[in-house]
Amino acid sequence: MKDVYNIFRNTIRANGLVGNGEKVLAAVSGGADSVFMLLLLKKYLPVGALGAAHFNHMIRGQEADRDEAFVKELCAGIGVPFFAGSADIPFLAGKEGTGIEECARKYRYAFLEDVASKNGFDRIAVAHNLSDNAETILMHLLRGGALDGLSGIPYKRGRIIRPVLDISRDEIEEYLSEHKTGFVSDSTNADTGYLRNRIRLEIIPFLKEKIGYDPSPVLVRQARVAADEKDYLEKKTADFCDSFMKKTGGNVVLDAEALLKEHPAVARRAVRTALCSVENGSGEPVFKGRKDADSASAERVIDMIRNGKKGSSADCGKGVTARLTHSGAVFSYCPEPHPCADQPPSFKVRTFRRNGQPGAPGETLLRAGRDRAFFDKRKYSDIIAGSGREEAVWRHCLPGDVIVPFGMSGTKKVRKLFIDERVPSEERDGIFVLSAGNEILWIPGICTSELTRIDEQTDEIIEISIIKEGTAE
Repeated sequence: MKDVYNIFRNTIRANGLVGNGEKVLAAVSGGADSVFMLLLLKKYLPVGALGAAHFNHMIRGQEADRDEAFVKELCAGIGVPFFAGSADIPFLAGKEGTGIEECARKYRYAFLEDVASKNGFDRIAVAHNLSDNAETILMHLLRGGALDGLSGIPYKRGRIIRPVLDISRDEIEEYLSEHKTGFVSDSTNADTGYLRNRIRLEIIPFLKEKIGYDPSPVLVRQARVAADEKDYLEKKTADFCDSFMKKTGGNVVLDAEALLKEHPAVARRAVRTALCSVENGSGEPVFKGRKDADSASAERVIDMIRNGKKGSSADCGKGVTARLTHSGAVFSYCPEPHPCADQPPSFKVRTFRRNGQPGAPGETLLRAGRDRAFFDKRKYSDIIAGSGREEAVWRHCLPGDVIVPFGMSGTKKVRKLFIDERVPSEERDGIFVLSAGNEILWIPGICTSELTRIDEQTDEIIEISIIKEGTAE
């Protein structure tokens, strides 16, 4: 077996993850990776420099409570201070109109930051490992993630550090087995309805069998090269933006002529930098980062500039529009025009296994209505994964939005659907749709997407129900 502690120590030192005298808060779910990280941090750090935090998302009921109790007992056994937090993520996700994973990440990291700040911890350690990194790289490759995605998971970002990023999942579990250390398992990790789980459980093992070796280390080595090249392009892009991008209020202006003369790799990054610099009426960035501002939007803007027609525009999503003017390409945020319908609907999600064949008793109950819809889980998850997002989101429809209506083979403009369904014109701007990037999945009261149709191959079904105001849960 490899000397994993030596690898762990070298990762920390080579990447400057923990400085002299710094205290570390370990995020511990109770799974093998985080338990392994906690034990090695306990060995590496001086007495009093380590704490552990566990966040209960209240998603998996008794299983989640079991995990919290396990971590608490583990910390007591090795003398590490334990901090616990919780939030009803399913309820909050429905209330805020966000996906479960996005909402869970938001509240988990807010909890970790709060514990670290209040208790004097300088770093927050999370347990992403080499196998996680390889899966992430492959997932971004399949999505067309370019260098940003192919660079993989970084060793550190802010005060978040990843000290086990050079150790594989097999090595972690071998170490725990040898040291007779237990851990808990999350049942959702075996659900192949999620793309990441299929990559872990099916695609990487298939590649390993067919090529004769584990591709994970190779993917990670290539990611290191991609990260270096990304850093170089980042510098070139920053130099370009310093010279040819300016902000005026919440708007951003790019020199269109200079952009066309620049190398395409830098031009695309410059457009995405511009998008990430656009602010809403409250002075907050509309896009959360480059991951939020996709490459497709950058290509649309560059095509618009290349065509050279003044007054032309490109929709960049989230209410941001790029318009070609005599001053250059102007990026601006246009707030939604329907102020009385600015809150996305609250909703709940449940997943269940399908019983029977189409037309079987009870099957006719799976019909979309005004307040609920049903989706093939695998198709639904694949569309979300392909969009580059973590979850589907509610938003107002945008100019040019299309959907493949249930029962049809081609796309249809959402605005045309509104006309056909006799939706009053004054109500159309206030209607929320469920989307994954540019793909519309459901327009409540009108139709779902044919792309998520339940058929004879469907194994699991997702039901999404809108919670009417005042309805008891």
